[in-house]
Amino acid sequence: MVLHVSLITILNSFLSPSADKKLPADTSPKPTIFLPSINEVNHQQAATYLCLLEKFFPDVIKVSWKEKNDNRVLPSQQGNTMKTNDTYMTFSWLTVTENSMKEEHMCIVKHEKNTRGKDQEILFPAVNEVVTTTEPPNDCLKDGSDTVQLQFTYNSAYYTYLLLLLKSAIYFVTTSCCVFRRTGVCCDGKNS
Repeated sequence: MVLHVSLITILNSFLSPSADKKLPADTSPKPTIFLPSINEVNHQQAATYLCLLEKFFPDVIKVSWKEKNDNRVLPSQQGNTMKTNDTYMTFSWLTVTENSMKEEHMCIVKHEKNTRGKDQEILFPAVNEVVTTTEPPNDCLKDGSDTVQLQFTYNSAYYTYLLLLLKSAIYFVTTSCCVFRRTGVCCDGKNS
């Protein structure tokens, strides 16, 4: 009887490997925020906030976006919820226009495993604060002449390596002909 029970236990562990796996104690969504790029803000006059939510269980989740001091839900996008190992992940993003860039925004996450049953409120700073505090490096290309110089340097290096490759190929052929011609003279003793 003991052998029968242990055999069933072993078979069950092979047939359902996830039965023995335990979920972490905290399965509430873990947020990672991504702020808009300077390039997007400067050239498109728009900004996209992205909120990645990972390691939550179960997979039922609701994400919405609001301005910080406003209760109105803003139109946003949400990706599909995907399973990763024993938990789930999803992402949501909000694109704001130039008029809304001066406002702080919040990503509101509703999930049954949130701490104390409260919604997570993830604060995203105003775009203008982010852009003004981030300066591009001094060595960025400033005008077209730098671009032309860079292209000239690239082309010069390309043609130099191509010329060296051609020179090496000609040297190889010449050396091979000399070696084979000398070998033929030594073996026969006659010049052919």
